[in-house]
Amino acid sequence: GTFDPGTRTGLVSVPQYRDHLIDVFNSRLSDDSRTLISQLAKMDPDVSAAFSSYLTLANTEPVIVARDLDENIDRDATKGVYQLLRALTQRTDYSLGFQLKPSLNAICENLRYSLMASGACMSEAVLDKNNTASEIRIVDPVSIEWVETTPGQYKPQQKVKGQNKPTSLDLPGFFANFYRRDPTKIYTYSPFVSVINTVAARQQVINSLYRILQKTGFPRMSLKIVEEVMMKAVPSNIKLNSDQTREWLNAQMGTIADAFSNLRPDQVYVHWDSVEPGILNSESPGVEVDMTSVINTLDNQNQASLKTMATVIGRGTAGVNTASVESRLAAMNADELNEPVADHLSDILTFLMNLQGFQGFVDVYFRKAEMRPDTELEPQLVMKQSRLQTDLSLGLISDDEYQLEMYGRIRPDFAPELSGTGFMQPTAASVDAQNVTPNSDPLGRSLASPDSKVAKSKQIKTRKKN
Repeated sequence: GTFDPGTRTGLVSVPQYRDHLIDVFNSRLSDDSRTLISQLAKMDPDVSAAFSSYLTLANTEPVIVARDLDENIDRDATKGVYQLLRALTQRTDYSLGFQLKPSLNAICENLRYSLMASGACMSEAVLDKNNTASEIRIVDPVSIEWVETTPGQYKPQQKVKGQNKPTSLDLPGFFANFYRRDPTKIYTYSPFVSVINTVAARQQVINSLYRILQKTGFPRMSLKIVEEVMMKAVPSNIKLNSDQTREWLNAQMGTIADAFSNLRPDQVYVHWDSVEPGILNSESPGVEVDMTSVINTLDNQNQASLKTMATVIGRGTAGVNTASVESRLAAMNADELNEPVADHLSDILTFLMNLQGFQGFVDVYFRKAEMRPDTELEPQLVMKQSRLQTDLSLGLISDDEYQLEMYGRIRPDFAPELSGTGFMQPTAASVDAQNVTPNSDPLGRSLASPDSKVAKSKQIKTRKKN
């Protein structure tokens, strides 16, 4: 969205950083809902907190493995996938100067952000002149139009700034995934689109509350002008003319009002006896203004439309049990957000590996979101390790499957293969039943030589005294 082919310099316009001055109540009438969600993610506290919580909880470790057509793990192809990712996310040719190559975590974060802002994530696998992978370029779903050539067959095209004709993206290297899309529609919306009206209503109520507080919520200065004293000060040449007298009094009232309009509370106020200063509603300002119930209702509507929990955005007031349930639901929502991201990466990496001659596919999935610290999870990990090692010993899983579950990688080349070896089964001890006695070694006779008679004797022999 930043590229403009009409400019010669290619300079990207610098934002004004004045998004905080945007009035959602007015801009929602003209802007696209997906554009509004991106603006609200920056300037609205609730939407920003929801975006941040989703991105934080969903930022888990990706597990990547290559499988052949029979769904068996291909060790060599898996190593090739990691080499491919290293070339896509790290600068290897320094002769090209500066290169903005995001890491794998940054790519996943951009895809998640796109899913929340527009309900879809799209990118293109860019190849260089040698037909090797160069980068994964994120595409803004807002700029995509769909063309239905045949029933149920859609082709994408992109509206590029500065060009009248759309650019066709009917390419094998272009990929798109959706997050909870209406199955009867090809275009998607942000899952948070319902928050726009609630934020606008909340903003209107808050603006009204500000105006009420300015009028009645705070103490205000009052100046009383004694009309009798002012009448005595009327110039003699206009005393007999009532209209001129009234104009003179109004002018004096305006002069006094201008003199005290910018007066600070800590400034000294010197006045004649013709003016009597005072304070309005000084004892109980704003006693009749109670907007708590209205604000709470709008907060609850914001929380519901953002598909998040009160505990996550800092508004939890229930007990510990409710907070635990809300935290679990928040983690499950984050796992659901990772599903289309994993599918998107699987499609891209499978395409790039197939270009290199690999016959199979790349499987990508993310670890489950977990809010507990590693030290608290250690006992559960030990139990999981014991269970998986038993399956590994019986040959129910392979060494690579065990390593993927425990460490997120395939078995290192130097590690021995243990699948089906029965290393977890207890070994039977061999005991010579004829040599077992009721007092088998109570005095440490096993320390004697095996050929010694003392080792098998049931009696204690003592030396005779001379």
